[in-house]
Amino acid sequence: MTLSIRSRLLLAMNLLAIGVGVAVGWAGVYVSGRAIEQRLVDESARNAAGLFGMMRLPFSDGLMVRLRQVLGTEVAAGPVDRLEIVASSLPQPDVQELRSQLTQGVMPRRVSLGDRVYLVGGADAAERSVSPAGGRMRLYVLVPEEQIRAAQKASEESIILVTAAAILVATLVAFWLSHTIANPIRRLAGHMDRLSEHAGEDAPAADMGAALDRGPKELRRLAHSFDRLLARLLQARRQLARTARLATLGQVSASVAHELRNPLSGIKMNARVLADELAKAGLADDSLDRIIQEADRMDLYVAELLDLAGKNAGPPEPHDLAMLPKVRLDEIGESVLAVAEGRCRHAGVEVQRRWDAAAPAVRAHGTQLRQAIFNLVQNALEAMPSGGALTLAAGPAEAGRVRFSVTDTGTGVCVPDGEDLFEPFFTTKPGGVGLGLYVCRRNIERHRGTVGYESSRTGTTFWFELPAAD
Repeated sequence: MTLSIRSRLLLAMNLLAIGVGVAVGWAGVYVSGRAIEQRLVDESARNAAGLFGMMRLPFSDGLMVRLRQVLGTEVAAGPVDRLEIVASSLPQPDVQELRSQLTQGVMPRRVSLGDRVYLVGGADAAERSVSPAGGRMRLYVLVPEEQIRAAQKASEESIILVTAAAILVATLVAFWLSHTIANPIRRLAGHMDRLSEHAGEDAPAADMGAALDRGPKELRRLAHSFDRLLARLLQARRQLARTARLATLGQVSASVAHELRNPLSGIKMNARVLADELAKAGLADDSLDRIIQEADRMDLYVAELLDLAGKNAGPPEPHDLAMLPKVRLDEIGESVLAVAEGRCRHAGVEVQRRWDAAAPAVRAHGTQLRQAIFNLVQNALEAMPSGGALTLAAGPAEAGRVRFSVTDTGTGVCVPDGEDLFEPFFTTKPGGVGLGLYVCRRNIERHRGTVGYESSRTGTTFWFELPAAD
């Protein structure tokens, strides 16, 4: 038979309480019995002997009878230096029988006189007491055994009653303790059952530790540990889902790269041939350069997809900045605006430029920075479908860095708690993929830079900072 925790606690604590109660009760009965015997026998003898010495009373049969009436026990007296009864309250046959028992050389603790059994206690009287036989006298008190047993029985009944009450109180305490321990465990088990029912949901469960604030300390710690474990499992589940998406993206990217790279190479080759022919004829056209730049950007984006899903999906490997050329962020920003100006006019977006001439150049891969800025501009335009203002700014920042920012006048970005806007596949736009900002951050971090944003209901500013070139 399987017992619940509450039943086990009740059984264990009741057995412990009964065992301790019986042991303590037995010890109490034993000790109280010895104490009652000592008080009725030995202490009575000492008190009576002290009284004889203090009042210089004579040891006579008449006085022994009077003392029996006071103490309620039989008394006798004899010399200290020899076993002899010279005065007694006992009937004469009992005195003779007691004297016969003294021939053994010692006063026994228990004597039988007639049909009664007595316990004997003795004490020496003071020297100034009156002794008919001369010398010091010893007073003996003979207490009937039934009198002692009656007193011990009354004491035992009181001890048994107190022990039973203590066991009852211990049982109630055991019931209360089992309730305070078993109920939080039951709530914790119910919490775990509810979590198993919602195992497929991404929403974090309620804090079970808060629900057990009034439970035992160990259970609260267990509940908090369980919540932390659940949070880690949820995070691992999300990471696993992210890995699965990356694996799927790797398969898609391989086919996309195969289908796009050859046409892109053909576009760039034909654009360069056409640009060379026009240059020979003296008919230069900037649009061909833009076609080539955009083809390079598309080729870079395909490479980013392959890099994202491949072995380098972790933190990007930083560039050796000393090996990169110097570029100006305002010039790269202008090249991006040259491509996006048609879309800005069509969307009714006013473009504002805030280039600080004091901003130093940076060492960077121009195509990667152009890709990052283009993604930020594209997001800003999508945030203003009904028109607005787009502001691009570049200027010096603290600690020898250069700051570039893209600001829109849209409705702002709302990111749930615990989410990272720059993580792959996270997007707040309907139909968005969630890779643009991720690629942007990777490109910036390759150049040992940092990226961030500030958002409100009146607009959003995305920015990044790069080390200034030496």
